[in-house]
Amino acid sequence: MKKLITLIFLYAISFSYAQYPDTTYEDKEEREHAKKIVAAYDKELGLDGAQYPIFLDKVEDYIVLRKKAKATLKGQEELDALTELMVKETLEMQDLLTRPQYILYKKIRQEIQPIKIVNPI
Repeated sequence: MKKLITLIFLYAISFSYAQYPDTTYEDKEEREHAKKIVAAYDKELGLDGAQYPIFLDKVEDYIVLRKKAKATLKGQEELDALTELMVKETLEMQDLLTRPQYILYKKIRQEIQPIKIVNPI
């Protein structure tokens, strides 16, 4: 009886700790855009095998959030929201990257992922 209860308990726990993606992406274009951005970062930062997929997911998450902010906000509100997202993304990368990588990331971030490109008239 103890073995049966233990097996049921372990079976239930294994499902509760299963790793499911926190977001699902219906737009393949966003995923491809994120891969291009991460490839540009990888050339400069030299991401290792464990960092790459996490970095990709974070970049993709923020692409989705940026897209929503651009669609719903305009003017100064949009710029403030995009700046806030940039700061949050940068802080999250601090946990993922090594110190030298993070310092370089902060230097090249605006070149690879500008907040907003303004077309001069």
